[in-house]
Amino acid sequence: MKVNCNIIRFHKCGELDVLNIENITLEDPINDEVLFKVDAFALNRADVLHYQGFHTTLPDFPSRIGSEATGEVVKIGDKVTDFKVGDRVTSIPFNTSKYGVQGEYAVVPQDYLTKAPENLTTEEACSIWMQYSTAYFALFHIGSVKKGDYVFIPAISSSAGYGCFELARDAGATVIGSTRTSVKKEELEQLGIHHLIVTKEENVKKRLMEITKGKGVSFVYDPVAGAFCDEYLEALSTGAVVIIYGLLDPNPTLFPLVPLIRKKAIMDAYSQFTHVENIDKLNECKGYVLERIEKGALKPIVSKVFDFKDYKKAYEYMLSNQQVGKIVVRVNNK
Repeated sequence: MKVNCNIIRFHKCGELDVLNIENITLEDPINDEVLFKVDAFALNRADVLHYQGFHTTLPDFPSRIGSEATGEVVKIGDKVTDFKVGDRVTSIPFNTSKYGVQGEYAVVPQDYLTKAPENLTTEEACSIWMQYSTAYFALFHIGSVKKGDYVFIPAISSSAGYGCFELARDAGATVIGSTRTSVKKEELEQLGIHHLIVTKEENVKKRLMEITKGKGVSFVYDPVAGAFCDEYLEALSTGAVVIIYGLLDPNPTLFPLVPLIRKKAIMDAYSQFTHVENIDKLNECKGYVLERIEKGALKPIVSKVFDFKDYKKAYEYMLSNQQVGKIVVRVNNK
């Protein structure tokens, strides 16, 4: 039996008004696909880049959107071996044009699902994979971050930034976060951020060198890029790794050849999609993150929850940069 449902979809790239709720009939899942009823989905900055046409995954119109959702399996393809009807699942970022999850139902290949952790709420469970998988491959596959390293995370109030903080802290690194103004400073300090720099009030390079006692930072997880890179490049340690994974500064990011050579540093134009396509690496990440969640070492923060009908308000809230943590849309209130 095919499912008739409401989903969020867009037919051209542009601003937020291109997104609309549309009623469609979903085809039955085939091969390794899993159909699940969505209880909640999470928003990400990548979703904004997707509907604007700036994401690494280009939309195939009419395009669904979103990659993180939690819900109950209702039907499976004939090659699915890992899940059964009735399982509670949560999805991992993947090709959002074909398999978007923002709506009442979603279809996802089984490789990009896991069982929803029992010690997390529905809202928390749909907030796992973008933040932790993105940070996991950056920290451990590219940065080789280890105990004793200094890690710098600009825009640490975002879900991606906080997820990287949790993983780096869990690995024994010292984390230095930054936020533009002091509005979120107290809340961030209460979350246990080791050191915090307010970029509009403090000299970033000076503070980084003070905190690291002149050593510099060995890993940077930067979603801002643009001119902001100039504020920390001279505070890198020898052999540092700089991960550029976002475009919060709309201005071009010029490649800083000389500063990088001087520090024997690497700047990586990073996407976690490069890594999750490798199923062995993806399974390694799944196992690591789920084990640390089960142990209580990792727990996503949910900033605010919206109803499905208010999904545009949820996007507007994300674009306002008021949040600390994840923004979630609740679809099914059972």
